[in-house]
Amino acid sequence: MNLPSFRVRAAAFALLAVLGVWLSLLSCSSDPTSSLGSDSDLLGSKPGTVYTDTLDAQDDTTYAFNQPIAVGQSIETGYDSVYTRTMVIDVGFTLVTSHPGDTLRTVQSASLHLSTGALTQVFPVRFYQLNRRYTEGDTLSDFSHLTDADAILDPVKNSIDRNLEAATQLYPIPASLAQSWIRDDTTRTAIAIVYTDLANQRVAGIPSSEKTDNHPYLLVNFTDGRSRSFEVANDATVYKPRQSTPNLVVSDGFPRRVYLRAPLASLQKDSAVHTAHTLLHVVPNSFYGTQADTSEFTLVLYIPDSTDPKAAAFKTGQRITEQAIKQGQTKIDFPMTNAIFLVLEKKLKNNGFAIRCADENTVPRKIEFYGSDAADSLKPRIFITSSTPADFH
Repeated sequence: MNLPSFRVRAAAFALLAVLGVWLSLLSCSSDPTSSLGSDSDLLGSKPGTVYTDTLDAQDDTTYAFNQPIAVGQSIETGYDSVYTRTMVIDVGFTLVTSHPGDTLRTVQSASLHLSTGALTQVFPVRFYQLNRRYTEGDTLSDFSHLTDADAILDPVKNSIDRNLEAATQLYPIPASLAQSWIRDDTTRTAIAIVYTDLANQRVAGIPSSEKTDNHPYLLVNFTDGRSRSFEVANDATVYKPRQSTPNLVVSDGFPRRVYLRAPLASLQKDSAVHTAHTLLHVVPNSFYGTQADTSEFTLVLYIPDSTDPKAAAFKTGQRITEQAIKQGQTKIDFPMTNAIFLVLEKKLKNNGFAIRCADENTVPRKIEFYGSDAADSLKPRIFITSSTPADFH
């Protein structure tokens, strides 16, 4: 954002503030009063009044977005103390267009190829057929609606229960299902791979379609001796929180953003904003990070383009600042001097403020903050130092 006019005005206000302090010191001098009058009288001005305001955040809440991580180098199933993970894969059938004769062939057998060779444990799972296709960027809700009728049978074992394991990387599916996918594009759906061993907390990860090798695909063998490999075009890991919380949450994997408003109506519209910042207190033991973000990650404060969390414009807006949050940190402070000034000047929208993870939808992470229902010492607050304009006469 280019703010040359603001920098000029801010500099002018700073100069007035310094001048006001200097004049105040002179007015307190013990020198005898001169018949010429005080320096302030000579300049014909009276410095503005300085105010320090502590404002409680208003309308603070957490908004969640059901958008899975689709760009990772791996996809996961299983769970840990924070998130349940589910793999979602969607087979691409572009080869059907380039090989239209496949629609006339009969499928003898079909298997999903998943690169599970590096797994050191056996992971009980079920494959479920979803009621829709999946394209990276889509939102996905939870899978609590899935039943045994949605499970994809292992035609070799004649069971809906199967294992992800290093011993095999080919996971059979019914030939009739593959046949319908190849011949009728309206029947194609995504597959959810759900971990079923709820007694053991662990996570299985395998290479995703983002990898240049070892990516998943559907292997189809036809009765005429031909074979075809249909690569998985879209896949993702769907993360769901295992516990609910009344606290404010910023997270990724299961994206959540904190929203709050600063009650600026109490400030005079022509106030000069010297400093402004928002302070939030971290809930103890709420930090969670994985992979590259094990000890810290970055949060971004911005003014959303819309106050409606369902609108795409809520996810975009004017970036204000960013701050790292570290494991063991007890509070976080976002500078927002320029933003408050420009909102008062009506040069930025008065849409409140939102906090999100930097590079959202890339890695599971989470931090919780106390909300306005917490004790006074823990509530989110905005601190503003401002002054009224100098009075020239």
